[in-house]
This record gives sequence, structure tokens and C-alpha cells, in this order.
Amino acid sequence: MHATIPRISGRKGLIAAAAAVVTTLGLLAGCSATGNAATSQSPSASDGHPNLAGQSIRLVVGATPDISDTKVALIADVLKSWGANATIVNQADDPSAVRAILSNSGDIGFIAASSAINSGLMVFGPSQPRLDYDFVGAPSISKMSQLPGKIYGTSNIHGVEALMFASLLKTEKIDPSKVTVTVAGGASVRVSAMLTGHIQATFVHAQDVPTLTDHGFHILANMAKEAPDLADSFMVSTSSYAKAHPELLKAIDMAWIEAARTFNDDEAAWVTAAVAYGGGTEADAQTTWKALKSVDTYPVGADTYSKAAAQKQEDLAAQVGAITSSPPINKWASQTAWNAAVKAEKLK
Repeated sequence: MHATIPRISGRKGLIAAAAAVVTTLGLLAGCSATGNAATSQSPSASDGHPNLAGQSIRLVVGATPDISDTKVALIADVLKSWGANATIVNQADDPSAVRAILSNSGDIGFIAASSAINSGLMVFGPSQPRLDYDFVGAPSISKMSQLPGKIYGTSNIHGVEALMFASLLKTEKIDPSKVTVTVAGGASVRVSAMLTGHIQATFVHAQDVPTLTDHGFHILANMAKEAPDLADSFMVSTSSYAKAHPELLKAIDMAWIEAARTFNDDEAAWVTAAVAYGGGTEADAQTTWKALKSVDTYPVGADTYSKAAAQKQEDLAAQVGAITSSPPINKWASQTAWNAAVKAEKLK
């Protein structure tokens, strides 16, 4: 879910901190650009934040730049302010993001739990704890019972959209075999496919909903309400990376907490970052922020992420057939880095 994102942040003092590390980053310019983080762990800075000078971190997102993924840009900003060379690597979808991590073209992924389980990656923290999707139908579909016989478009058949769709069909008692499923690209591509009539239903991010409803399309379900226990995504790495970089994973969880605080406490800073990362207008970003905020997309607390929460995702994925096996939670999720980050950030 890449070019280096210009640093923008709403956390007080963060911009000053970024200026303070410019000299350090300049010295790092001559270092290797492979993206592999150093295996030695950096000590904490005197202000309590990690000292990440010399660390390179590639954040992999399974989508083209989109304002709904602004959290990743903010995380990168925080990591940069702590001295790291943090870059974002955009891929087309979850499977592509997984391949990038497994092939060592990226370090940290932001993907659905089912994608992590199926690929053997290790979850170590939250990415987006709450869903921000609406399920939208063509003008001819005003209720879920009209979905059989229609074409549903998705970005891939294994990620969070697969979980949402299976969960929604189960709730609505609709036979999956009665709906045609086609891979139709990322969120913005699917909106175009809806407008041109190539698909009749899909999941749409908050900022894209007005584009469709203004043309007579119908919101059939709000997924934050339909599946409150289903998280959008988690942060993951390979098990070997997690073992080699425990302090770095702690720092990334800390950066997530800082970014989530910016989202919750500083709308203006989030909007600025959203326009810089995902494009669009300030008004678009403000509309998206309000929609994400209304469903508490990024709650900040000690219990925002836990192995118990991860287990719920596995249970849901197993129920709807989105995973090929149900491994023990310790095989694919760890709470160690998160617990350390919670302590460092003084969360309750």
C-alpha cells in the first residue's frame, strides 16, 4: 500500500525534529540504497524516541497512492523524523505486496490478515483496525437481495475485500454461486468500471462514494457496521525480518501510534498529508477524514492491537473460506513489538 513522501505531520515538534535530522540524512546519502535495514539495533534518542539513523525501511502498500492510505505516509514521516530512510513501495494489490516482501523488495507490508496467513508472513501491529468501505450497487440494485445474477468487481480474491464480501453474503443469506465475481482493479479503477457498467457492485472507499451516489448508485451496506470485528489490515514482515529487527518493529509500531494520534487530533495535518500522498483536492481529503473519523478507523489505545484481535480475523477468515489453513496464532502473529511500543508511548 514508491517514491519518498514529503514530510508533513501534525504532531507538535515533529517538523522541528525533521529539520534536526537533515544533516544526518545527508550523511546517509552515500550509504547503500538496497533498502535492507541494518541488523544492529539503534539506541533510543535522549527524547525517548528511537534513533533510527542508518536504518532503511521500505513500506509496502497493496494499492496505488490513495488518500485512504494516508496513514502509511504519516508513518513514513515519523520514521524519517527519527532518522530513518523510509520509503513507500506501491503495489497493485495484496498479492503483489506479499510478493514484494517475500522477494526482499520491501520490508513492512500493510495487508489483510488472510493475506498474511496464506503467505506465512508475521503480523506485529495494526494498520487499519476498522473498515472504511461501503458496498455500492448500480442504479438497478437498491437492495442486497437483487445481487444474484449481477457482476461483482474486486481487486483480488484473497484480501480484505474477499473477507468482506463473503461475510456480507453470509449475513444476507445469498448463495455465492449466484453472483459473478471478476477481478476489476484497485478502488479508483472499480469506480470507473461501475460508471461504465462493466460491473454492477463493488466495495468503495469513503471518498469515492459521492462519485457513484451522485450518478444514482446505491449504498447497500456500511461495512464498519456490518462487520465491526473485521479489521481492514495489519502491519506485517517476514518472520526472519522480525527476529533480526525487534527494536525496529517496536519503532514502527510507535510510529503507527504517532500517526494515528495525528489522524485523531489534527485534521488539518492529516488533510495536508492526504493531498500530498494520494492527490485530489483538500475538500476530497476533508470528506474522507470525516468519514474515516465517523467509524473510529484509527483508535489509539493499548488494546488497539492484540493477538486476541488477530485471532478474531483468523476465525472470520476461516468461516468464509478466505484462508487455506488455520495455523496457531503464534505462527503468524506476535504482540511483543506492540507491547513495547505501548509502554514507550505510555498508552493505556
